[in-house]
Amino acid sequence: MDHIPKEHIPAGHLRAAAQSPLVLQAYLGTCLGVALYDAKRKAGGMIHILLPEPPGSTDTDMPEKYASTGIPILIDQLTDLGCAPENLEATIAGGALVGPVSHQDIGLDIGGRTADIAQAFFKEAGIEVIKSETGGFFTCTLELNLDTGETRIKPAWEQQTTPTARFDPPTGEQITQTISTLKPIPQTALKVLRMFNENRHGITDITDELARDQVLSGQTLKLCNSALFSGTIRIDTLKDAVLLLGKDMLVKTVITAAVNTYYDQTGTSGYSLCKGGLFYHAVGVAHAAEHLAEKTGKADAKQAYTAGLLHDIGKVVLDQYIADSAPLLFRNIGENRESFIRSEQKILGITHCRAGSILAESWQFSDALIQVVRHHHNPEAADDWQDLVDIVYLADLLMEKFLTGVDLERMGTRSMAAVLKRLDLDAGDLHDLIDALPLGALTQTEMPTSGGTDGSPNDD
Repeated sequence: MDHIPKEHIPAGHLRAAAQSPLVLQAYLGTCLGVALYDAKRKAGGMIHILLPEPPGSTDTDMPEKYASTGIPILIDQLTDLGCAPENLEATIAGGALVGPVSHQDIGLDIGGRTADIAQAFFKEAGIEVIKSETGGFFTCTLELNLDTGETRIKPAWEQQTTPTARFDPPTGEQITQTISTLKPIPQTALKVLRMFNENRHGITDITDELARDQVLSGQTLKLCNSALFSGTIRIDTLKDAVLLLGKDMLVKTVITAAVNTYYDQTGTSGYSLCKGGLFYHAVGVAHAAEHLAEKTGKADAKQAYTAGLLHDIGKVVLDQYIADSAPLLFRNIGENRESFIRSEQKILGITHCRAGSILAESWQFSDALIQVVRHHHNPEAADDWQDLVDIVYLADLLMEKFLTGVDLERMGTRSMAAVLKRLDLDAGDLHDLIDALPLGALTQTEMPTSGGTDGSPNDD
C-alpha cells in the first residue's frame, strides 16, 4: 500500500470509486473514518465524519460531515457503482477521546457518539463491520486500498523510518542564524495591519501603501479570488477588491497572503505533513478565532483573526530541524504520552512558542500578538491579553482535534476548563463551534494526493 498513489479525504468529505491502484487515506483524531468495500463488485469508498448529526435540523449544506446524513450518501454512491449493500464490509476508526477536562472531554464524547450512530446504521442495514478501532486517546490513519480492498488502521506515531540513536539539537547560534536567513513577512503587510488597527487611515491610504509592493499586491488579488474569500466574484484590481470585499476583508486578505508566503518556506517532512499544511492550519485557526471573538465578545474579531494566522510562526524557524527528529518526536508524544511542548524542548532545546516570540519581538509585533505567539499552548501563563490568548488556544485546539492531518501538533487540554470559564462558554457550546469550522473553504488549499506520509498529528 505504500507504493501506490494516496488520496487524502479531508474532514466532511467522502469518496467512492471502482477498483483502481489508489489508496484512500484519512487522518483521524476525534473525527470518525469509515471505509466500505464490496469484494464482489471491486469498489469501495471512504468518508471522514466530523460530528454525529446536524445541530437542530437535517437541513445542512454539508451533509457529508455528519454520520447520520453522510453514511447514507456514501452507500448511495457505491450503489450507483453497482455495489450491493449486503455485500459491503465496513472498517471504522477514529472517534478518539481527547483527554479529560474536569471530568469531561472536549468533544463531549463526540467521537463515541459518532461511532455509535455508524454502528447502529450498519447493523440495521445488514452491513458487516469487519474491523473497528475507535475511542482511546490517539490519532490514527485509516487507509483503504481500492485495488485490493485491504484496510489498515495505524497509530499516528508509527513511522517508516527509525529514529537515529543520536540527534544533536540546534544551538542558539543556529536558531539565530535561521531566523536571520528566513524571508520575513513583508513590511508592507505589517504596515497595512498597523494602519488598519490604528483607525486613522482611510482605505485609499491603505491601498496606496499596498500598491507599493507589486508582489504582495498580486498575491493578495490571487487570494481574493480564492474560496477563502470571494470565490465566485472575479476581482482584478485593488479598487475592485475594496468595492466588492470592503476594507476589513481586504486587510484580512493582505495579511493572509503575506502569511502564506512566509509559511511556504517549510517542507513536507517537518511540522507540515502535506503541501501547505502549516498555512492550512493557520487559516483554520484564524477563522475559528474570529468566530470565537464574535461569539464571546471578549476580543476584537479582526485582531483574533490575525493572531490565529500568526500563532505558529515559530514552527517555520524549527521546521528544518524537526525534519530530522520527527520520528523521535512522534515516539515521545505517541508511545511515551509526553506533551508536545515538553518533547520540543527536550529534543530541540527550544519550543516553537519561544522561537516564535523571538521572531515576533524582532518584527516589532504588538504586545497582544507576542503574548499569543508565546503562550498559545499555556494560556494561563499570559502576562496580558488573556482573552485573546484564550481564544487562540481554544481555536487551535479545535483545529488540531477535529481537522487533523496537515501539521504535526498536539495540544494539551489541561487548560480547557479554565479557558471555557474565562470565555463564559460551557462544554455545550463546543458542538456549535466545531460545526462552524470552515471546512468548505479550507479544503480548497493544497492537500496530499499521492505519496504521502504514514505519520499524522498526534492527539491527547
